Amino acid sequence: MSLLLYGIIFYTSIKEISYFKSESIIMYMKSKYNFLYGVSLFSSCLLASLSMHAAHTLNSEKLEIFTRPVVFNRAGLEIFFAEQFNNPVYVEHILPSHFGHLAHFLHFGKSLADPYDFVMTVFDIFHMRLKGTHWVNALSLSLLLEQLPFYLHDICISREQERLEETIKDILYRRFIARFSKFAQNPMDGINSFDTFLQTIDEFIDPTASEISHLINQGRQKKPVFELQTLVSRFVESALEKVIWNPQTQHDSWDSVCILAEQINILHESGIINSQKTVNHLYWTLLYRYEYFLRSAKEILNQDVFDYIKNDLAMNDREWLVLAESEEFLTSKKEYLKYVLWECIADKELGQ
Repeated sequence: MSLLLYGIIFYTSIKEISYFKSESIIMYMKSKYNFLYGVSLFSSCLLASLSMHAAHTLNSEKLEIFTRPVVFNRAGLEIFFAEQFNNPVYVEHILPSHFGHLAHFLHFGKSLADPYDFVMTVFDIFHMRLKGTHWVNALSLSLLLEQLPFYLHDICISREQERLEETIKDILYRRFIARFSKFAQNPMDGINSFDTFLQTIDEFIDPTASEISHLINQGRQKKPVFELQTLVSRFVESALEKVIWNPQTQHDSWDSVCILAEQINILHESGIINSQKTVNHLYWTLLYRYEYFLRSAKEILNQDVFDYIKNDLAMNDREWLVLAESEEFLTSKKEYLKYVLWECIADKELGQ
């Protein structure tokens, strides 16, 4: 375990935070397992991750152990990393359906005076584990994205600009008072001697500019939030590349896609995703993944699902679908989805 995590724990009290009740997680995971076993259309790598042996070993008792909350002291962290996080079962079966532990760590970070390094470490280690998963549950991902603005907004939207402006105003005010107080005593001195006035101006501007420059350079030496924004964006993209939906929920899967897209937009508005270009890349990742779902599960999906999506596209201009592409000659997300729907409907009618 990183010394960073240990160092923080030594100076804090024991905290036990639970946002997802184990019972509800167990029930949801069981329903998800049953769904995957009943569907033969998903790729073999997804099905392999939930083999019959794994389903037999992941009983309610073991799920309870793997989803129990983190205790934020040294002993609690040692138990978490040794018995849960570093266990292959955690990557294979737990993390894809349960981001609660990540939320626990982020919540703990809120209590730190400077959580930047801690949050960077947390996302780094969870991202590494996420790379080992074969799938990610759409609902669990949505629950996590919903919480990220609360945990990360204050870190990513730096208050340095506001503090810098206030400091500059203070510098200007102090130096103005120091250099021009004599004009308040006898204003005619400066007017009668223009050279003296210019010299006084120089004496004011030069040291003031030097102090402000030093202040700005100090700010540049601080850790840029860009590193954290990039890491979070990569984490979200990795999750979107593996997200799955339950075809038995039919058109609810499309509603889930739109919710995820809106949550991505909120992350951008909250300063957590730093650029519109990154947002667009995430939108395309989500769209490609949903295309994979539609093509894989089209035999299970009712025709009403495709009609539902087509009507939604006709009635609503979803912002994420009409967001301009980087080049005007590129196909829009909305047109691309229309084409995917047309192909899926045609294949379904032909029984392919």
